[in-house]
Amino acid sequence: MNCSNKALTDLLLHQLRNYWTDIDEDCIASAVDSAMEMIEKNYKGLPNRRYFNDGQVVFSPYISVQWMNFLYRVSRAIYLKNGYCDSADQVYYLNKIMHSVDWFYAIDLPEHFLCEHPLGTILGRAEYSDHLFVYQGVTVGGNRKNGELQYPKIGENVMLYANATVLGDTRIGNNVIVSADTYLINAEIPDNCIVFGHSPDITIVNKSETQIKEYTDYIWGWKK
Repeated sequence: MNCSNKALTDLLLHQLRNYWTDIDEDCIASAVDSAMEMIEKNYKGLPNRRYFNDGQVVFSPYISVQWMNFLYRVSRAIYLKNGYCDSADQVYYLNKIMHSVDWFYAIDLPEHFLCEHPLGTILGRAEYSDHLFVYQGVTVGGNRKNGELQYPKIGENVMLYANATVLGDTRIGNNVIVSADTYLINAEIPDNCIVFGHSPDITIVNKSETQIKEYTDYIWGWKK
């Protein structure tokens, strides 16, 4: 099902009214077009027919991983236009209520961002690069090092499996798969590898860029 932006706006406002009485409808409605432009860029050309089929982007508010992405994009668009404000907070909070994810609008998630079963994911302050994929229970955020808060830097085409944790001054290269239950803090992860374990006792399995992209081709459609 592909809804018009007007229908999506009406649904979003209806959901927000279930929790708050002071909705700035004009402010929220004005962000929907920008959010859907980002969704179009995000999903265009993907190999999964739930996102892109017969040359057209597919979007449905009834697919939860799409709706939570949409809510993040709406809150982000409001923030970029108005700064910190109640409307951005309300949409962000709605996403937490509905989907148990914490994707704060001041955090700049990449243009190509996907997830699967992402309940409990916390994507905190970090430098994110394009083609990020996360599963459930993932945590990304800061940690104090030498008396200062340090935040991760994550490269392109990174996959974070269930319950992966990335904290502090961690640097993850391009084309990296972070295995389930891996805990990284103040770690240096090179390009083109699979990593697992708990810092400082981690194991890095080196791969080629081609091998990692073959593994993630079902998500991003590199071969198209």
